[in-house]
Parts: sequence; C-alpha cells; structure tokens
Amino acid sequence: MNQQRRALEKLSDQHLEDRLHTPQSPEEHYVRAWDLPTRLFKWSLVVLILTAWISSGFSDPDMLVHKAAGYGILVLLVYRGLWGVVGGSTARFSNFVRSPAAAWHYLKSLRGKRTMHYLGHNPAGGLMVIGLLIVCAVQVLLGLFSSDGVTASGPFADMVGDTISGWAASIHATWFYVAILGLAFLHIAANLYYQFVKRENLIGAMVTGRKRRADYVDRNEATGGSLPLAAICLLVSAALVYGSITLLGGAFFNPA
Repeated sequence: MNQQRRALEKLSDQHLEDRLHTPQSPEEHYVRAWDLPTRLFKWSLVVLILTAWISSGFSDPDMLVHKAAGYGILVLLVYRGLWGVVGGSTARFSNFVRSPAAAWHYLKSLRGKRTMHYLGHNPAGGLMVIGLLIVCAVQVLLGLFSSDGVTASGPFADMVGDTISGWAASIHATWFYVAILGLAFLHIAANLYYQFVKRENLIGAMVTGRKRRADYVDRNEATGGSLPLAAICLLVSAALVYGSITLLGGAFFNPA
C-alpha cells in the first residue's frame, strides 16, 4: 500500500512539474483589452470622418453624402456617450478619464524606464479621446447650422439666418483642418511612438481587442460589454438624433 501511495505521489509531482515547464499557448500570452463595440465605434468614426472629408469635394450640390456622413458621426458620438457609461470596463469613462495633472505626471514618466502600463487608455490617452470626441461634436454641430448660401445647408441653417449660417460654414471648414486633423495627427504620432519606441502595439490592440499579458496599473483583463446592450445604445442614439432634429423643426437632406 505504501509503495502504491509513493508511486502515485511521484506521478502527481511529475505531472505538476511537466505543467510548470510546458510552454504556454500563444493565446495565453494575451488578455482582452477592448470589447467589440468599442473597436467598431473607433473604426466606424474614422471611416465616416474620411467620407465626410472626401465627399466635401464631390460634384454634389446638395452634399448628400457629406450630410449622411455627418449624421452618422453624430449618431456615433451619442452612442459613445452612452457606451462610456454602460459599456465594457475599459470603454467606461470612469476607467480612463483623469485630471490634466495625472496626464502630465504620466507624460513625464515616459522619459524614465519605469513607465506605468495601462490595459485601457492611459491618463494622457484618455484626455486625447475626450478631446477628439469634443472637437468632432463641435464640427457636427457647426454643420447643422451651416449654409453655403447657394444649394447646400444644414437642417437649422434657415432658423439662424444667412449671416450666422455663413459664419458657421466658414468655421466648420476651418475647424476640421485645425482641430480635427491636428488632434488626429497627434493621436497617430502617439500611437507610432508607442509602436516603435515603447514597443506597445496599441493600433493592433484596437483591431484585435487584445494586448500582451503584463502588470497593468488599471486592471489585469477587461470585461467585455454586452452586444445586445450595444445594439440598444446604437438604436437609442439614432432615435435621439432623428427625433431631436425633427422636433426642433429641421429637415434631413433639405436643399437651401
């Protein structure tokens, strides 16, 4: 009996040792960082911004494609506001919105070797996200009141008159190149810095939703958001945009 017990203990010890020395599968080296709705939001916003920009040069007097992209951006912005409250752990504003002082402290730490690593947005990246959402919201709101005075106009251009709608159109054009493209290039530069200097593939993580397993400051692994809840948030956002513009007397795709 004792010999059998010793044999079983030896077999168990050998099995444990084999497990400890067995290389992990590639999947085990990664953890979830971003849920699918957050990733779809980001890349959809990029596509719609590019569509709005390119379509502004189309031979389209009523700017129908440009307007459709603008309405889509507005729906996405409202959606992101909702998803920032009820979405996955790294998508929630409470997880990544920090003070400017925290962002500055983080940026100073980048010069050292002991940089803090975040699974979600770091304090500086969090402020960048909020900044991008704000400048996009301003751009869309300006478009709602803009008119070129000839054929194309936003749904509220007639309400504010020719002078204000003309100012809104002028600021709308300038704001894109100064604010949106400015922050976009800064965002891209920051991602390239992390990619090639800090060796953190942030762009890839926003595509796959996964990051390498590491000792992160905020959390070890993200919890994903509910896909049905994300669909509900998107439908609510579309209804809010359509209902608000309609109730306030605006008309979609109306000519001047």
